Amino acid sequence: MRLIRISLVDIIIRSLQNGSIRAMSASEIIPGIYAVKGKFAGEFGFIASYLVIDDNEAIVIDPGTAGDPGDRTQKAVSSLGLKPKSDIVGIICTHGHPDHVGGVAILKKLTGAPVMIHREDADVLADPQIFLKERVSLDFAGRMSMKVDKGPLRVNFKGVDADRTFSNGDKIHVGDVSLQVIQTGGHSAGHCVFYEEDRNVLFSGDEVNNFPNDPRKFYLDLTGSIAEKGSALEQLSRLGIEYLLPAHDVPHILGNVNLELEQVKDGVLHFQDALLHHLRLREDADIEQLVFDIKAARSVPIPTSYDFLIHTTIQVIMNGFKQAGLARVNSKDVWSIV
Repeated sequence: MRLIRISLVDIIIRSLQNGSIRAMSASEIIPGIYAVKGKFAGEFGFIASYLVIDDNEAIVIDPGTAGDPGDRTQKAVSSLGLKPKSDIVGIICTHGHPDHVGGVAILKKLTGAPVMIHREDADVLADPQIFLKERVSLDFAGRMSMKVDKGPLRVNFKGVDADRTFSNGDKIHVGDVSLQVIQTGGHSAGHCVFYEEDRNVLFSGDEVNNFPNDPRKFYLDLTGSIAEKGSALEQLSRLGIEYLLPAHDVPHILGNVNLELEQVKDGVLHFQDALLHHLRLREDADIEQLVFDIKAARSVPIPTSYDFLIHTTIQVIMNGFKQAGLARVNSKDVWSIV
C-alpha cells in the first residue's frame, strides 16, 4: 500500500509541474493532507496553502496572499465534504510575510476559525505595514512604490490579531493528528515549521524552499538570522523527513528531501563565503557595494523580483558576521574583516 501511495504522489507532483491538474481545487499529497495551489506568481512560483484534515476537522496552513489562493481554500474544503464555518478549526501561519498571511482576514471572516502564529511575527500579522517599515530595507520612496505593487509581497490587506500565539515545542491538534511547532527563526524571527512525526511530514513555509526550482536561493527579513537558519537546517536534517511541503515549490518526497536540504544548506554557506570573499577583496565596503559585487559576480543565486530583498539579506548576514566576530562596522556603516 505504501508503494502505491508514493506512486500516486509522484503522479500528482508531475501534474503540478506541467499544469495538467490546474483545475482541481486541492491535490492530495498523502491521506488527509492536501495542497491548494494558487496562480503562478513569477519568481515565487505557485504559492500553496495546505489543508490537514482528520475526523471531520481541518486546519489551514498559510492562506497565501489577499487574493490567491484566496477563495480556492474555502472551495477546496467544501469539495472535500467539509463545512468551512464549522469544520475548519484553525488557521496557522508559518510566519507573517504578505504572501503567507494576506488571506488570513478573509478566511477568518468566512470560517470564524482561530488564527495562530508565533509571537515574534504576531505584530506583522496585526499590522501589515510593519513588513515594509521594519522587516525589509526600504526607503520612503521604496515604501511608496510598494503601495501599488501587484506582486506576492503586496501589502493591500487588513491585519488580524492572532487568537493564539505559539512557541517552539507547542503542539497543534486536528482530530488525532498532532503537529509539532519548531521555531526556525532564520527567514524571520517568528518563522516556524510544523512537523507531523507519525508520517514524517514537514510543512516548511519559507525556511527550506524560498523559491521554486532553486533551493540555494533564499532571503531573510531584518528580524531573521543566518546563524539560526543554519542551525535550523541542521536540526531538520536529523528528523528523517519523508514529505517536505514548502509554500513555493512542489512537494519533495523521500530521498529527494535530503537532497533539497543539502542544497539549501550549501546555498547558505556559499552566500556567506561569497560575501566574505568580496569584503576581503575590497578591504572595506558598505552594503550597496557588497550588493553590487554579488550581482556583478553572479556568485550566488539571488532574488530578482524585488531588489530590496538582496539588500536586506546581505544586511542580516553582515550583522551575523559582526555577532560572530568575523566583521566590524564603523560609524559610517562601512564594513571590514576583523
